[in-house]
Amino acid sequence: MRNTLIVLTVSVLLMIGCVGFGFGSGSSLPFERVTDEFDFDYQLSADGVVDVNVMNCYMNNIRILINGELQTSGSHTSSWDLLDEYGIRVEDGIYYIQIMLDDDVIETDMYEVYK
Repeated sequence: MRNTLIVLTVSVLLMIGCVGFGFGSGSSLPFERVTDEFDFDYQLSADGVVDVNVMNCYMNNIRILINGELQTSGSHTSSWDLLDEYGIRVEDGIYYIQIMLDDDVIETDMYEVYK
């Protein structure tokens, strides 16, 4: 029962983000609201090949930020300008930035894009 409730809650949050409903700035939801280009940090536990992708709320890839770049272990910073692969600003909604190290997902962070 508890697992079903968690899955339903996450599904509702994803659907809300996909249709573009926003929440007030006092929201306790697990994502950051962004309106313009922003930086994000990530940690690598080992040296390896890094891919960083932006995905929409349906988990479709909309932009590759880093593609097969060899990086060293430690702290790194990248940025996203809220543009898709065609250079068009994405619609308001929920987006994910996924960090992969040697083809393993090591981090996926959620952001709400709004105007």
